[in-house]
Amino acid sequence: MKKHMDTAKGHLVVAMVKGREVRINFFSPVLQLLVGVTAFLSSLVAADRLFHFYVALYWRFSKKRPEEAFEANPLPDPAACSQAFPKVVVQIPMFNEKEVCEQVIDACCNLIWPSDRLYIQVLDDSTCPITRSRVIKKVAEKVALGIHIEDRWRSNRQGYKAGAMIEAEKALGDYEFTAIFDADFSPEPGFLLKTIPYLIDNPRAAFVQARWVFANADESVLTRVQEISLNYHLKCEQYARFATGNFFNFNGTAGVWRLSAIKDAGGWNNRTTVEDMDLSLRAYVRGWKFIFLNDVTCVNEIPSTYAAFRHQQHRWSGGPMQLWRKAMDQVWESEIPLVQKIYLNCFFFGTRLFATHIVSFVFYCTLVPICVVAPEVTIPYWALVYVPILVTISTVAFTPRSWLYAIPFVLFENAMSIVKFSAMVSGILGLSTAHSWVVTQKLGNWVQTDAATAKTGLAKYLGKAGAIPHSLSLPVISESLVKQGAEKTQPKNPKSSRFNRTIYKRELGMAAFIFGAGIYAIFVEDRWDYSIFLFLQSIAFAMFGLNFVDRTN
Repeated sequence: MKKHMDTAKGHLVVAMVKGREVRINFFSPVLQLLVGVTAFLSSLVAADRLFHFYVALYWRFSKKRPEEAFEANPLPDPAACSQAFPKVVVQIPMFNEKEVCEQVIDACCNLIWPSDRLYIQVLDDSTCPITRSRVIKKVAEKVALGIHIEDRWRSNRQGYKAGAMIEAEKALGDYEFTAIFDADFSPEPGFLLKTIPYLIDNPRAAFVQARWVFANADESVLTRVQEISLNYHLKCEQYARFATGNFFNFNGTAGVWRLSAIKDAGGWNNRTTVEDMDLSLRAYVRGWKFIFLNDVTCVNEIPSTYAAFRHQQHRWSGGPMQLWRKAMDQVWESEIPLVQKIYLNCFFFGTRLFATHIVSFVFYCTLVPICVVAPEVTIPYWALVYVPILVTISTVAFTPRSWLYAIPFVLFENAMSIVKFSAMVSGILGLSTAHSWVVTQKLGNWVQTDAATAKTGLAKYLGKAGAIPHSLSLPVISESLVKQGAEKTQPKNPKSSRFNRTIYKRELGMAAFIFGAGIYAIFVEDRWDYSIFLFLQSIAFAMFGLNFVDRTN
């Protein structure tokens, strides 16, 4: 018996030695190459961040502002001289957003502009009967007040938001500018007065983009982390790109476009899920200028649930790769300066929208845990420690009140990288999953609704007799149809447990993988420095997988 055990141990030792030789001779060189490539990409990401961080801080503390290079003369009193104002259309695209559809219509109808020079289009593709009834009632209420507003409903959602914008163009006639607001945005009354003068006085300016501010950033750790990321994008990236004359894209909402620039660029196009970036890029290569106003803001809602955030990030990560693949040749063939072509392909798309996701998922969440079982593979200390610290500081700096959330920000960004990376791959390969568009669910908790309206039922939403003009008829909606419509508005989730909690298997798989690597690091390699990061990251993945992130306040 002892002889057999000794023989088995001998075979095991031989197998382990052979396995180690195979690992060192074949597996580790490949792993070392991958580590080297991704570490290099991390240096590009850090350099890109440092550049934008420096430019944004320089202009922030400078006596001048980059927008001062553009003339913008104040407009006269709208009541005294309405004919001096250009004709403006306000477009409000929406789809099944019953919680916020009324507030955006109210906000847009309160915009200060001569009534005879303003036209509001509600571009509603909703299939939800509740949303439709609320929109119809609200539009009718505004029409009764003499406001030039129109509810343009489509029976299909072809082309998504771009499709709705294309169809709406047919009714614009001699209008000069269009202000665009998604349903969860609430512009202040003076928004047009602050933005349109830049387009009036600068004929080659295609659009003016305002900065987003967030009404519900304090709801949870998830919304706080999003605020950090979005503030960096808007206050740093967009601002720095504008200040240096580099390309930056229209953010899809809270901005004003020159309609002739849209036409010159080829109009809205639904070839990608980032129609705003697509239009911006085509206008840019045609020589149009863009303006970003950091001091003009517009309130909106951050996704409050992980399901909504997941869908949004999938579209925001996959769409740019679709565009890069389809528009790369157009960029190189354009007449913009060579340095701008290099910036667009190597930094805007190549580094910020491509390499960033590879570094987050492939390097930090995959290669670093794998390297635990291959200690002979060297990970550059600067890539493992200094780069994340640099990126984190330069990002959180634009949301000063959130320094306490710096570590959760890093962990959450890495945990989200599995969604962003898969979307990026599907976009650059042109897979069908990249073209899926699920509207980000809005909860509308921040919207101040009328208490009486909140207590009314569906019947009162349909209006009282004589309250709605006869030219607008309301649909008769049964309770069963309302229930079906409400179900349609909810995004489909992978799996829900009996406790009604959505489970995400990919995130849980990553949590188990990274946790196992942490255990191996402690008990086999005695690498406590690795294990601390690995355990924290595995907890973050588990929180996303079990959908705890939008329930932790």
